[in-house]
Amino acid sequence: MKPDMICLAKSIGGGLPLGAFGASRAVMDLISQHKVFTAARTTPIASPCLPVSRHSAKSSREKTTRTWAKLSKKLTEDYRAIVKKSGLQAYVASAGVNGALMLYPQEIRNYRDWTKIDVDLWRHYWFGMVNRGVLAQPYWWDEQWTISVQHMEADIDRHLAVFEEVAPALAKAQQERGVAFVGAAGH
Repeated sequence: MKPDMICLAKSIGGGLPLGAFGASRAVMDLISQHKVFTAARTTPIASPCLPVSRHSAKSSREKTTRTWAKLSKKLTEDYRAIVKKSGLQAYVASAGVNGALMLYPQEIRNYRDWTKIDVDLWRHYWFGMVNRGVLAQPYWWDEQWTISVQHMEADIDRHLAVFEEVAPALAKAQQERGVAFVGAAGH
């Protein structure tokens, strides 16, 4: 299946609420001429795609949802296994297709916990991943990864392989500084 449109958000804005989309001239012409409408036919520019049967669209959506769930589960569970294996004092939070490595020894419950995140260690994580070709999430520790229709199992495997390479160095740095290090969450 070749997509008609690309939608970019989150990482394109570097943490700002920004998104963009692009498409072929033919698709953009449909949008500008208000010829594309939602299923309810109330608002222009909703789904510029080829007409498909209701059954086909539902089947495709269900397959995509199962794929996302499988990839998200793999990334989350394997991240947790790598955290445990490396001795990193951290946890992985996830919800649906989103997740994040939280460099804190227990689940964050309140603002005081949040202010103790080791931001410097998080920077080492982010740059360690990016320098090895994986943009795990937008730049800042309280952002999260998102599994999209563009992600394949090979992308998840690559992400995990790089994290497995980076995690022991993070654990070592964390141990050298002491888990009680207060990172002030950028404040």
